[in-house]
Parts: sequence; C-alpha cells; structure tokens
Amino acid sequence: MRFVLAVVGGLLALGLGGMAPAHAQARVAPDAFVGYDAARGLVISPSGRYIALIRREAVGDVLVVLDRETRALRPIQRAIAGAAENGMQIDFVEFKSDERIVFSYSYRVPVTEQAGSANRTRRRQQATFIRVSHVRSSGVDGSSPIVLYDPQDQNIPRYAQADIVSLLPNDPDHVLLLTPLSQVWRVNVNTGEHTTVEDRAGNAIGYIVDSTGTPVLRQDVLGFGRGFVWYRRGPGQSQWTEIARFRGASGANSGPTFEGVGPALQPGHVFVLARREGQDTSGLYVYDTATGQYVETVQQNPEFDISNAIRDLENNRILAACWWAYRWTCNPQDPDFGVLWERLNRTMGENVNVRLISRAREDGSLWLIETSGPQDLGTFHLYDTTADRVSRLVQSRPSIQAAQLPTKRVVRYTASDGMQLWGYLWLPPGVTDARNLPLIVVPHGGPEGRDIWGFDPFATSFSSQGYAVFQPNFRGGGGFGRRFVEAGHRQWGQRMQQDVADGTRHLIQAGIADANRICIAGWSYGGYVAFTATVENADLFKCSMAGAGVSDLIEMLDWVRFGDDDELISGGGGGVQSIAYQYWTEAIGEPGRDRAMLERYSAARNADRVAIPLLIIHGDRDRTVPVEQSEIMEQAMRRAGKPVRFVRLEDTDHYFTPDQGAAWRTVMTESLAFFNQHIGPGVPPPQP
Repeated sequence: MRFVLAVVGGLLALGLGGMAPAHAQARVAPDAFVGYDAARGLVISPSGRYIALIRREAVGDVLVVLDRETRALRPIQRAIAGAAENGMQIDFVEFKSDERIVFSYSYRVPVTEQAGSANRTRRRQQATFIRVSHVRSSGVDGSSPIVLYDPQDQNIPRYAQADIVSLLPNDPDHVLLLTPLSQVWRVNVNTGEHTTVEDRAGNAIGYIVDSTGTPVLRQDVLGFGRGFVWYRRGPGQSQWTEIARFRGASGANSGPTFEGVGPALQPGHVFVLARREGQDTSGLYVYDTATGQYVETVQQNPEFDISNAIRDLENNRILAACWWAYRWTCNPQDPDFGVLWERLNRTMGENVNVRLISRAREDGSLWLIETSGPQDLGTFHLYDTTADRVSRLVQSRPSIQAAQLPTKRVVRYTASDGMQLWGYLWLPPGVTDARNLPLIVVPHGGPEGRDIWGFDPFATSFSSQGYAVFQPNFRGGGGFGRRFVEAGHRQWGQRMQQDVADGTRHLIQAGIADANRICIAGWSYGGYVAFTATVENADLFKCSMAGAGVSDLIEMLDWVRFGDDDELISGGGGGVQSIAYQYWTEAIGEPGRDRAMLERYSAARNADRVAIPLLIIHGDRDRTVPVEQSEIMEQAMRRAGKPVRFVRLEDTDHYFTPDQGAAWRTVMTESLAFFNQHIGPGVPPPQP
C-alpha cells in the first residue's frame, strides 16, 4: 500500500493508492476489520505546515511527516527487522514546535511466571508480556534524534507505559513525561536532559497539570487495574489528598465519578468530569485542587454523562463539552467556535461522528478532524476555517468501500416491565427493506459499557456478511447516569437478560427478524449474556457464541476475592475489603447471602438445561475474566453430554487491540462459520 499526493480544491491532500471502485463487487472479508489501521494518530504542527501520522506497512509502523508546502512525505521512524513479531508499534506522535516532534514506540517482552487456576488447585508455567516504551524527539525531517526516555530495566509494571503529561505550550524546550515507574520528568526535547518533578515509587498512571505546568491531580491504579484513585494537591501544598476511588474491573465503570481533563485558567484550577453529590449524571466542571471545591459548572446534562471536551490548549479554555447520545454530540461553549462547529457538522452530515483531533496552534484556522460512522471506518480531513473548505486527507481502511459496509438505525422498544428502551439495528449492505432477516444479537460488555454510533468489531463484521445485528441498550449500561447503571445491579441473568430478550422479540414482532434464524454473540459481560441465553433463552436463540464470558458467578467472585497465588498474573485477590470485590458483590450479589440466586443464573451450574449449540472463545492471557471461566463451562457441557466447541486463543488478553489481529481474525472467522452452520448465511451481497 502506498501513499499518493494530490491537489484537491487547491489544497494538498494525502490519500492512499489502490482504492477499489465506488461500487462493491463482493462482500468485504470477514476479518477485514482486525489489526492495524493503514493510517492513524494524525496531528498538525503549530503553524499548520506539517502533518504527522503513523502509517502501517507489512513490516510494522512507520512515522511519516508531510510538508504541505513542498509536498514532501518523509519517514522519520521506520519499523526494524522483527518488529511485527515482537508487537512493535508507534504509540503516539506530537509536535512540540514546527521544528521538533516527540514520539513513542513500544514492543512486547515475554515474562514467564507461575500462575494458578481459578480454584487454585493446580499450577502451570505461563508466559505473559509487558510492553516496553521508548520516547524520542527529532527534527521534523528526522534529523537530530534525541532519546527522552529509555527503560533502564524490564522490571516495570504491566499496566504502565511512558507517556506525555503535558507539552508545556509556554515552554519552548521542555515537556513533562511520565515514566512507567511513576516518575514525572521535565525533559529538554533538544538535549534529552531531565529533572525529576515527581519522584513517586507508587502506582501513579497519570497526572493533570494546572496553567503553570504544575501537577495538581494524580491518578493511581489499584489492584493491578481493578480500581483507581484520584488525588489532589494545590499550589504550594506538599501532601496529596484523596478525592475519589473508582471501583470495579478495568473499564467497568464507564460513567466517570471523577476524572481529570486539563488545566483551567487559574493556577490550581483544572477541568474535571465528575458526578457531584446529588447528581445522577457526570458533568464538566472547574475544580479547585487546593480546596477540593467545584467552582464552576461548564456543562451538565440530565440524560447523559458528559464524557469529553474540546479544549483550547494554549489558552486553557473549553471550546465544547461532548457526550454520547445516540450519536456523538458536542455542545459549543465558545460562540465563535460554535459557528464553525455547526457549519462543519452540517457539511459532514448527520450519519457520521465529527471529532476535532488537532488544531494549528498559532491562529487556530486549520483543524484536523476525524469522521466515523457505520459506513465510515475513520476518515481524516483538513478543515480550513478561513476558506470554509474541507479536504479529505486519508482513510483508516481505504480498501473497504462504503457500499461494502452495513447501515445502522436506532430502534425503540418497550421492555416487558414497561420501561422504554432502545438499541442499534445494523442492516446488511444493500438492504433497505428490513424484513424477515437472519439476526445476530450482540449485547455489549462491561456491563457498564455501551454501544456507540459507528464501528463495532462484532456488529460490523457480522452485518457485512449478510446478517442483521441488534445491539440492545439494556439496563446496567453506562453513559446514561447512575440510576440506569444501578438498575442493573443484582440483575445478572434477570432484568438485564430480559431487556436483551425483549428487544429481540420486538424485532420478531415487527417483522424485521426471522424467528427461526436468530443467534446471540457477546464478549466479556456480553459473553455472560450469551452463556446464560443457552439456558434462559433457548426458545429465542438457535445458537450462542460466548467470548471471554463469565459462566460461574460464584467462581468468578471467588477469583476476584482470592485471586491466584501470583496476583501479578491473575489481577485478582485482595479479600473481602478489596475495591474489586466490593464492586462486584454490589453489582452481582454476595455468595453467602445470595448463593441460590448466583447458582440459578450461572450457566455452568445449569449445563444440563442448555438447549442450543454453544461456541466458546477465550484468550489464555485474560486478566479481566480468567480463561478458567470458559474451561469450567466446557467441562460442564461435556459432563452433561451437550455439544460444545471451545477455541482457546494463544497469547491473547481480553481486549480488541490491533496487535492481537491474528487472534481476532480467528474470533471472526470461527463465529461466522458457526452462525452459517446453524442459521444459514445472510442475504446475497449487493449487485453492482
């Protein structure tokens, strides 16, 4: 794949060669959505002259810089021999100035340690990996490379990588860098010399600075990713004071209780996302780190958690507050920005999300934006606000055409207890009359996650192959306030499961889904729903694919409470007082008091009642849901004489990441073969 340069509307545009014709000749390959994007990580220089991006080639990542004046495209950092084998990737690139860039690359290093099983009855040698970071700076032409951070040894935490805390826009020579050992360095990008700003030996994974560049918020990880703590320290104060604890497994609490965003106008003041006392949803506020008081409300929404902000990084102002409604939504806070933002969104259309990812800092007239949606896998554009002109630069996956991708709509339905709910319905490419379609139901993970408007690994892959896909927004999901989350507490297998089934029945009654051709598939909590459906919803589904799911609630809680003998491997442990165990007992139930309920809604303890075919897929390096949960279910199925297939993914953790593309290729191809076997292939592809 090669880059070509073209002049579009008088502006230099960056595109990819070898693009397919506008109409789709055939379906896209089912595994076309895994692995690395062809281009990612675009940023624009302060003057707007240069654009940097990470390009994926056969041997690995290449960092390139485009000079918009000369049209030269120069590689700055190339992949080295063996890079693809050790998972080498470029993690980020930033412009410090028009003369120098800062970037990081990392690679995986194997570590072999002992690990036990979920019930701690056996031991085995288990190889896992840590990702080792390196940070460099160089001229925009690749000259004068400087080492900013190199790991001194491999004894670093698995959850931490080197990262930029602040580019220090008012300091021409330095950046603040967080090392994996929780130190903060003030590093000279021209010489590599550094001084230590924070010398903490604990588990800090992030800092937020104020307008003076002083760290005033700190985030620590607890229990190897099972929880987080935020601390504050105002100007002139010496001690860190705890603000809030974030309880639950990694990514489980999607609606932030407290999260730092960036510096505000006054020293010691920062923008934060927080759910204040008495509020159901999270808002955007100005927070005084010296007193712990919220001094200004920037944006609050009674229906949705505010989850992000567009910031003026040089002047420490909020340009817009953003959240996920049905689609990505941003409410401008600055009138001038608002005029441009509304104009841009009208131009791009309502079927895509629009994100501002980088601005030319000197006058703010050039914006790098990214669009995404059901039929847009990620496209980068340059918006010239002065000329009011948008030019497409590059697509994340240029070989896939919009005609090969499914469409998407919002479907509203009434649950069996009368609550009004909704979900996303994906329709196969070329299908406009949604009637009597084979359907795959895909409940999201978390369970405090949520689905979004745009790409989803399962929904996009399955629907592109001819299946309708339904993503129900069931109770317990995040992004809609704490009451909606807590409506799912202690409802695993019950009300949450019924919400999924109710949405599926609605599609049958509406004539959209063929009642005889419906399967369910899920990952993580969605995998739990898929496991449970084999017992509770066998009248509705004809087959189930359960990925990285929980099959035995009591064993899962036991693992969270006690963990393996080596917590570094398992991520479990901590006892009844651990934040992870407290969260999960609140969300699921307590084994002593609620044992009968937990047994009733654990598929592995009811395998004799399973009445539909089951495919199980799980990674053997999963520290969020241990692979033993799938092993337990497979063993229970075989004892009960039930048909089951278990695909164990080698060297694979819990998450859909590009460096695990080979494993996810297996997930998609195995799943689709399973669906084709049990409910038949989808509708034929569209004809040109």
